[in-house]
Amino acid sequence: MIERAISMKLFHKADRSGLMDEIRCDEPSYLIWKWHSSGSQLGVNRRENAIRWGSSLRVKDGEVAVFVYRQKNGTIQDFIEGPFDQILKTENLPILANIVGLAYEGGTPFQAEVYFINLAKIIQVKFGVPFFDVYDPRFADFGVPVAVRGTVSFSIADYREFIKLHRLNDFSLDDFQKQIRDVVCRYIKDSVANAPAAHSIPVIQLESKTAQINDAIEYDISERLKEGFGVLVSGVDIAAIEIDKAS
Repeated sequence: MIERAISMKLFHKADRSGLMDEIRCDEPSYLIWKWHSSGSQLGVNRRENAIRWGSSLRVKDGEVAVFVYRQKNGTIQDFIEGPFDQILKTENLPILANIVGLAYEGGTPFQAEVYFINLAKIIQVKFGVPFFDVYDPRFADFGVPVAVRGTVSFSIADYREFIKLHRLNDFSLDDFQKQIRDVVCRYIKDSVANAPAAHSIPVIQLESKTAQINDAIEYDISERLKEGFGVLVSGVDIAAIEIDKAS
């Protein structure tokens, strides 16, 4: 009887610990990544968002973990910046503690979506603006075909502002990069088209003034992407301004 009691106690303890999760992100390359509990499938049921007190949370340096709670009056978030490696408690998640107090203590699961945001990753997006006509102010009727290509580099600096501008649950890095590329291409096309008049640069000399044009537009593009997309631009590099000299 004693052996059986000890065996049942050990089994119960092991079973209980087996319900705990290790919340961490081991993705080699990501910008936004959604965590789900072991054995669950994304988008299938609410179990993917069920978290138990006693589960461990590991957030590496350069990451932030975002706990999203769905409420009747909207969504609210808790943020935990790395480095962090602790057991989940109400002290770790102050917003949840204010909502439910100690109601979830003792291992009862609570519902929260957990996203990891990579603050250290630098995203590079290559852009290419196909040939378009640029006009020299001295020859208003003669358009010269010009193409531009280069790279814009950015990262997430203010993650709270980033979350205000984007839906984490359906975030796609590919779609996000495409949106960035479209905005940059439109802005660069407009800037290069107006460069001869704005900076007194003859069209035929646009290639030799690449650095000057790059410096003139980098600040404006940085501000546009910061306000519209919540990202910090670390550089806009125009690799080449190509002029169709056979025109």
